[in-house]
Amino acid sequence: MKKTILISLVSVAAIGLLLTALTFGVNGIANRNAQKEHERLLKTLLPGSETFTVEPYEGDDPLIRSVHKGESGFVIETAVQGYADEITMLIGVNNEGTVTGLRVLEMHETVGLGAAALTDWEFLAQFLKNKGDAAVGDNIDALTGATVTSKAVARSVNAAVAFVTGADVDSGATSWGG
Repeated sequence: MKKTILISLVSVAAIGLLLTALTFGVNGIANRNAQKEHERLLKTLLPGSETFTVEPYEGDDPLIRSVHKGESGFVIETAVQGYADEITMLIGVNNEGTVTGLRVLEMHETVGLGAAALTDWEFLAQFLKNKGDAAVGDNIDALTGATVTSKAVARSVNAAVAFVTGADVDSGATSWGG
């Protein structure tokens, strides 16, 4: 009887160790895959850059979370308050101050309205046409029914461009025509 209990305990302990080892192995693979995906995204947002280094951000713009320096510019991570919650974005800006790409990483805006900023390519593409010599916004068509979200995205883009160009761009509310 004691021998059976001992064998059962050893078996349970061995299975527990095996599951723990598998968990650490899978987590390591998942972390490596996430890092590769992040690097691929940075390269997509800032064409012409192959390697990125994270630079400490010591500025006073509360929208900027992190700065990734590449050979041809920067990818800036921003976080800004939208209508429902914070909107986190990555914005590629080349050394000339032109927006080369942007991606909304996380948002919790209203489905069918502000959440369209995740997938409305016509809305997002407007920011790629802007050069860093002036704040974007006056010539951006807002998402229908989602002016707050649209302004939040514009503030994020303004903050990223201002970081790269050194421009004194007010990243406050953006005015819209009409």
